[in-house]
Amino acid sequence: MWKVFGPHRRDLLLGEVFYLLKASPLWVIPVVTANIIDAVFLPSGDGARVLWINAIVGAVMLVQNIPSGVLYGRFSSRALRGMENTLRSALVRRLQMLTIGYHQRRSTGSLQTKVLRDVESLEQMCRQLIDAGTAAVVSVIVALTVTALRMPVFVPVFFLLIPIIAFIRMTLAARMKRYNSEFRSSIETMSSRVLGMITMVPVTRAHASEDDALSRVESTFGEVSEAGQRLDRHGALFGAIAWVQFMLLQLGILVGGAWLAMNGELGLSAGDLVLVSGYTASIVAAVMQLNNMLPVILRGFEAIRSIGEVLERPELEENDGKPVITSLAGAYRFENVHFEFPADDGEDRLATLCGIDLEVSPGETIGIIGPSGSGKSTLMSLVIGFHRPTAGRILVDGRDLHSVDLRGYRRFLSVVSQETLLFEGTLRENIAYGLPEISDERMREAVRAANAEDFIRALPEGLDTFIGEGGSRLSGGQRQRVAIARALLRQPKVLVLDEATSALDVGSEAIVQDALDRLMEGRTTFIVAHRLGTLRRADRILVLENGRIARSGTPAGLAQADPHAFNSFLQPA
Repeated sequence: MWKVFGPHRRDLLLGEVFYLLKASPLWVIPVVTANIIDAVFLPSGDGARVLWINAIVGAVMLVQNIPSGVLYGRFSSRALRGMENTLRSALVRRLQMLTIGYHQRRSTGSLQTKVLRDVESLEQMCRQLIDAGTAAVVSVIVALTVTALRMPVFVPVFFLLIPIIAFIRMTLAARMKRYNSEFRSSIETMSSRVLGMITMVPVTRAHASEDDALSRVESTFGEVSEAGQRLDRHGALFGAIAWVQFMLLQLGILVGGAWLAMNGELGLSAGDLVLVSGYTASIVAAVMQLNNMLPVILRGFEAIRSIGEVLERPELEENDGKPVITSLAGAYRFENVHFEFPADDGEDRLATLCGIDLEVSPGETIGIIGPSGSGKSTLMSLVIGFHRPTAGRILVDGRDLHSVDLRGYRRFLSVVSQETLLFEGTLRENIAYGLPEISDERMREAVRAANAEDFIRALPEGLDTFIGEGGSRLSGGQRQRVAIARALLRQPKVLVLDEATSALDVGSEAIVQDALDRLMEGRTTFIVAHRLGTLRRADRILVLENGRIARSGTPAGLAQADPHAFNSFLQPA
């Protein structure tokens, strides 16, 4: 846990020091109280001196709690909030580095839970351990030490009962850990389904499927409630058993001490009896505090395991140390490329591409058609570098694609897909995404070339219009033109068009297709499409079937050789 705090360790240590000062009256006041009571039985002169000395010591210890508490709050908050911020930053950075394959196998809701809820659980555990946990441990040590010095007869009692209590606590803790894991898993499932429901609201509303959507989500609410109740019930049982144990211990020690004092054995004074009673209460409170922390600690360790799934995941897109591409002509060569999707435990790997051999010249336009599941989108993912071939290799301008820094390679590449991904912000921010300090002139040129100028001019704030989450305030055709403007602004050498017009009506498609034609000029282009109009500018068309290139040729040549097979994959222009 020490490593988690990194640059915040100094603040953590200072916060700990001031917390111990703040809590020190808990350990000093019982001694002061015992001395004051014993002062009553001393001669008047000695008694008064002992009384006032201890009164002053007690007052100073109590008053210093105020500045110590303020300084503790300042330093501990800085350390804990800093750790929280650093860990969230590390998680989102790691998520950016993990492969697309990893993201495809994980739900968005579960990843969101790791960044938000799990980091919060870890922060709560650290706060409990660093503050209350440390104070509780010190309380036990001080109480045992003072008791051993003044009344050693009571020490064996503590050490005899502690193993018994620890065994019962560990037995209950094992169950608590299991129930806590179940609760956290149900929270992840709920988060994922709620996120999915919100995303699917337009589709749900369009198909009048509100009841089905609600039933799917609300079933997880019941699972979360049941898992939470199981966790709470066992937490309550655990706390009750521990409380009874320690209160019986406190009562037994108090009665035993009183009996010894009444019989004049071991020379116990009234002050000693008050002292042992006070420290017994301190030990009981400390151990109960540690006991009550257990659910928080278990949640924290479960959060550490969950966060570790991301931070320690080996599926990284390794780019550091590889040569950076500074220019790109756009020549591609696929050499016996195979690809299989990684499988989860207990599942077989799924082969999607087999023996792909292909050469593409700079500036050439390649159309790709085929039935659903034939590997078209997978082939595009390999071009983008989202996946690494499981066999064979892809050469770009004569260099193995996975021997270069993919971040540098992708700066020369733009993707326009069927599902345009826009974020909550303005049009200007979405078009210039990932590009620093774009001039207004370049922005206007890109907007004009994308046939987006007219609709943007009609918006109340123009380029500074807020478009809502996912571009919800724009039509499908408008979103596609924003995506094309974004691609134009990057001035790419390679284009990947994945069903870029398939979801548009005829009027919108014509406008978008005109913009795409300008975008494709002089650039190596890969087009996945089902519409002949989108493919009319292709130099070659590849027909994929079962992950293999079944046929290839010009649009006219394929249509003439086997018109039925060719047209079966296409819709009219």
